[in-house]
Amino acid sequence: MIMTKQIPLLVSALLLGACSSSVTIDDIVPAEEVKKPLFLRGDFSLWDAQPEYQMQRVAPAIYETKIRFSTPGKAYEFKIADAQWSTGYNCGYLDEALDKTLELGLPVQADCNSVYNYFSFTPEEKGWYKVSINFSRFKKPLVTVNQVFE
Repeated sequence: MIMTKQIPLLVSALLLGACSSSVTIDDIVPAEEVKKPLFLRGDFSLWDAQPEYQMQRVAPAIYETKIRFSTPGKAYEFKIADAQWSTGYNCGYLDEALDKTLELGLPVQADCNSVYNYFSFTPEEKGWYKVSINFSRFKKPLVTVNQVFE
């Protein structure tokens, strides 16, 4: 009977110990907010900031837009940027080896002070996709592509 009571206590202690990390309030609520409209800009838009690809705020620090990729197997190249390609709002990949090529549902890190670091995504099938950027950690935003089923 004593052993049965000690096991939950031991498990609780281990879980609480594993939860201790250096999470700050900035990891949950960003200290900064995006102050300019952002656009999905790429070869599909001739790299212009087109209204149909403007990122919409869907939650605190999270912006997204939808795009129809119509050619399976084609590598679409894009960035997320404001209309002027401003410093701090010109988001491409952070690390070429780790972040350039996106896969469905897997977030990659962005560098919003990049110049030529465009992302690449190759859809396996044509259809609608959602591209999102998460600024919860403002200096290390995450970009994700997901398929939209309608």
